[in-house]
Amino acid sequence: MTAQNQTVLLLEPESSGLDLIKAAARLGFRVHIFDHRPLEELGAAARQAVNDKTADYRRVDVRATHTAVAAAKELSARTPLSAVIPGFEYAVPAAAAIAAALALPGLDPQDAEALREKDLMKTRLQEAGVAVAAGVSFDLAQAAQATREFARTVGFPAVIKPVDGSGSLLVRRVDNAAQLNAYLELCRRGPVDSMGRPMGAHLLLERYVPGAEYSVEGYVSGHDVTVVAVTQKQLGAEPDFAELGHIVDAPLGAAERHALEATATAAVRALGLTLGVFHLEARLADDGPVVMEIGARLPGDRIPVLVSQVHGVDLAQTMIRCHTGLPLSPAAPRPRARVAASQFFTVETASTLQDPDLLARQLSTLEGCVEAVVTCEPGALLLPATDWRQRFGRLIVTASDRARLETVLADAHHLIRTAVRVHDR
Repeated sequence: MTAQNQTVLLLEPESSGLDLIKAAARLGFRVHIFDHRPLEELGAAARQAVNDKTADYRRVDVRATHTAVAAAKELSARTPLSAVIPGFEYAVPAAAAIAAALALPGLDPQDAEALREKDLMKTRLQEAGVAVAAGVSFDLAQAAQATREFARTVGFPAVIKPVDGSGSLLVRRVDNAAQLNAYLELCRRGPVDSMGRPMGAHLLLERYVPGAEYSVEGYVSGHDVTVVAVTQKQLGAEPDFAELGHIVDAPLGAAERHALEATATAAVRALGLTLGVFHLEARLADDGPVVMEIGARLPGDRIPVLVSQVHGVDLAQTMIRCHTGLPLSPAAPRPRARVAASQFFTVETASTLQDPDLLARQLSTLEGCVEAVVTCEPGALLLPATDWRQRFGRLIVTASDRARLETVLADAHHLIRTAVRVHDR
């Protein structure tokens, strides 16, 4: 049986997960999408594929495991399924459960839970000897006792976050009990929605780790762990941790790079990640890498584009190949650049942008521009970023060396600063 009459089931594609749709099609697979959202709320790539009839769609409550498994069984009775793949962080447990029920390649469901719930993840990593920040998880209703014990045994500064969040949503540094209590009070006022998931009722409080932050991109097939790239992460001002940009490859010495790669390999094995692409985030402390988290899915924020430009590796196709059993060493295209960056547009104070199209055109003329997108409406109020939701555009550029890259990014920042105006209150 060939790929042409095989189907890949893709769960909740979002961010880089949307790239899986075309990647599967290029490899000859039919795509079927399960998503809890109505079709009109899916990303443009998913809507276009369904409208073009190159992908099928069914609205399914993917977060309800029994419902998702039942729907997948119905689908498999009509069409041969080759794989079930998470298209976003939140779909990792459902993909594992469906794969187990249909005897398809996938993660063990218990391992998948540990790859989503950060408190379980930290416990598994710590037991395996992988460095993590000391911390405690708790339900909001039991916050008082847990936070008092944390203050006594670990102390401030600290970072608090939802145990199952994504995109830096509700992640904050707190330097004392008063700041922590203010954060908890914010959560008590009501949950924050993240793709239909309420965030803020189950939290993780952990020691703040100083140091630069990096991510490690790679993939796993069986016992083989392959690191493709180490990415430098650019964060906004604390106490928030908004991600403002990424650079591939990170400017690291051989010893630092080796330490990050070795930590990623150890973390992958400790968490039972045996299949697919991974994205690990770590801080490089004075005594070595400390793992923040690891995702069993494609990296977001257009990092796969950077990896493709610099290393010639298509992570979306790699994900499909891992899950469907296709060879993992196809002829790779020649890398296009030595360094690449994604930059996301933010403001430091309330502002407006009157002509987004003009800014996009100006940015697209920069040397090495691969992608320039402005996402806000004309005259929309722009606010300082606390997470991904306040970003109003992105730029991807490549260069022959780091110095040239920095020059182009400086030119981009000048264009953005010139285009926005401080909001008149």
